[in-house]
Amino acid sequence: MKIIFMVRFLNNICLNNKIMKTPNLKLVIVTLFVLLSSLKSNAQYSEEEIAKKGYTTDAIINIIIDHLPTGWRFTDTNNCLIFQRTDSILELTENTLNVPFEKKEDKIKRIQAYGKKAVSKIVLRYETKWDFLKVQEVSTNNSSVYNELRFLSKKYKIVDLKDAKLSTKESTVYTPKNDADAKKIANYYTEKKIIEEKIIKSPDLSSQNYSLFIVSISGCNDENHLVFPDEASVEVYSLMTLCREIFGK
Repeated sequence: MKIIFMVRFLNNICLNNKIMKTPNLKLVIVTLFVLLSSLKSNAQYSEEEIAKKGYTTDAIINIIIDHLPTGWRFTDTNNCLIFQRTDSILELTENTLNVPFEKKEDKIKRIQAYGKKAVSKIVLRYETKWDFLKVQEVSTNNSSVYNELRFLSKKYKIVDLKDAKLSTKESTVYTPKNDADAKKIANYYTEKKIIEEKIIKSPDLSSQNYSLFIVSISGCNDENHLVFPDEASVEVYSLMTLCREIFGK
């Protein structure tokens, strides 16, 4: 992670040194590091590889590849960047939000007893970087779709059937009081699914030349999984943090 730390170091100099407080100078310094990384990236691949794999000339992507955690490897399959831990892990599927407190040793024993072998992995799909026009078109489209969804419950007159106990911030649950209500709710969900299919996913991250979409993040502790060893989970989240730092939105 030498490049990352060097950029941060120079950033601090720019902020604290009166001689280097001009934003243009700061931009030039950071740009120089990206260009140096790009030159290094080009040197790593043959002309044939560069022709086949467009990401090889992308300095930002290569910074991530060059600074993977120890014991991780990189592969590229079907326009997907795959970062994967070499050693396997044990993964226990359960709702971790409602698990009572238990000692770390007991949790480890439980994962070892009932967990299944898995791998820690991050998959990012990449495509040619979206231009400003495409970003705006997709944003306009999605705003229109979300607006349709917002008023759909009123259209089917089921607003009063919202179940406060079962509903969450992420999803609203409607409970029927009779057969007529059940039919309205069924029709609501049918149209809701059709409308949701019109949503166009925007890029989660961007590099120099590509827009990237998070396909999956697996093999880490979350609300539905416990993994052993813990280090694997830490590595997944550390790598995602690095990706979000280095890639732009």
